[in-house]
Amino acid sequence: MGLAERKEMAAFKRDSFEPKVQELRQAAGGADIQATLDEASFTTVAAIQMISNGIFDRLIDDMKSVCDDDIGKEAVRDGIKTVHILHKDDAGYTLELGGGTFTIRAKVDGSLGDDLPGYGAYKDFLLKKL
Repeated sequence: MGLAERKEMAAFKRDSFEPKVQELRQAAGGADIQATLDEASFTTVAAIQMISNGIFDRLIDDMKSVCDDDIGKEAVRDGIKTVHILHKDDAGYTLELGGGTFTIRAKVDGSLGDDLPGYGAYKDFLLKKL
């Protein structure tokens, strides 16, 4: 990670990260979800700039759908303790849930259609895995 990327990551963490995590917690019915970034994996400024919209906004929107009733809220509270976000250089994305950690691996600076989970992808995954 070069200087430009380190500066962009610092700005994201300072200005956007905590508000997005709070918004995620609210969408999850008040669940105490932690969020972590594999900072070293974010090797481009474009990838860092896409975390807010490309990852968080879509996840938050889908989380609202999953947690629209008490059953969903309980499942999220019991099943997700941490959301871990990693950027990967190869195309596509993967979602994994195990041991309370929901891992999102995506080519964050790639194609919006194929490399990032779209609206509904998180919901579909969580409805099957929780």
